[in-house]
Amino acid sequence: MKEYTDREKALLLASGEQSLKRRCSVAADALSYYPDTGGAKKIISALEKRHISFITCDDAEYPESLDGLYEPPPVLYYKGDISLLKSNCVTIVGSRRATRYGIEAAQYFAEGLAKKGVTIVSGLARGIDTAAHKAALDCGGKTIAVTACGLDTVYPAENADLMDEIAAKGLVITEYPPDTPPLSFRFPERNRIMAAISKGVLVTEAAKGSGALITADCAVELGRELWITPGSIFSRMSEGSNELLKECGRPVTRIGDILADTGGEDDGENAAGLTDVQKRVLEVIEHEGSAHYSLIARETGVTIPEVAKVLMKLELDGYVKRLAGNYYTLARNRRY
Repeated sequence: MKEYTDREKALLLASGEQSLKRRCSVAADALSYYPDTGGAKKIISALEKRHISFITCDDAEYPESLDGLYEPPPVLYYKGDISLLKSNCVTIVGSRRATRYGIEAAQYFAEGLAKKGVTIVSGLARGIDTAAHKAALDCGGKTIAVTACGLDTVYPAENADLMDEIAAKGLVITEYPPDTPPLSFRFPERNRIMAAISKGVLVTEAAKGSGALITADCAVELGRELWITPGSIFSRMSEGSNELLKECGRPVTRIGDILADTGGEDDGENAAGLTDVQKRVLEVIEHEGSAHYSLIARETGVTIPEVAKVLMKLELDGYVKRLAGNYYTLARNRRY
């Protein structure tokens, strides 16, 4: 009887079963479940044609952080730099239907952490995931995309260019072999990997029932850090994350908060001291009572994109409050 290598067993297992529970239930008996290695050879051939690499749980590149999972993936398929799995990672997740606040918060933390050498992990979904990946790449940082389908499929389709860029400059991974479609049950399965490979999970914005909350639950179960960006009490898109914040999350408003928790050094950047631009923005708002961001840009001589970033930071730190129609007013009981 032919003896199978561990790699062949894992590939046979992956090729024959797409359900996580089913794959794990037959893992111990892969030899009797599959009569020959045809499935493994077929997948290896398909991977080579599509320029997809893979590691199994027996390879040195396989991250120890996944060993703690109840059902660790037997195979990881990837494009890019596999060594990033063992770097200092932080996962950023949130709503697909993100608000401007959620997008800006994701960009702020992803860029700031990436500049400090932290690898940004997310799921390549619309909204917060896309914003986090792009912010990390735009500043020259590293990012990992964990997908819920085979790497021959791009989901969502509009992120095809982004996926290619991540593969070239970072890492795209999945536990699913080629030709695996992005069915709904695979997204919660994918989320456990995102939580496991990171020091912690940051939820920037999540409505009730959001898949981001599943990733947060995984982080808690695995003993990882869980950070929450406080959201507006009037926004439905922040209801889930605000509830989670009351239960078990740690509120964060500064990049240094996360750096300190991940073993990095909080050098005081983005601390309480206000910059000259921030002070000028606050002076305009105080003078007007409430001011539209376009007026603030005009009065301060700062570009609208830069004003948007400054206002987002001031809102996170509790100096200003956003009103309807993109007007801002000073927050009560906060001096500057």
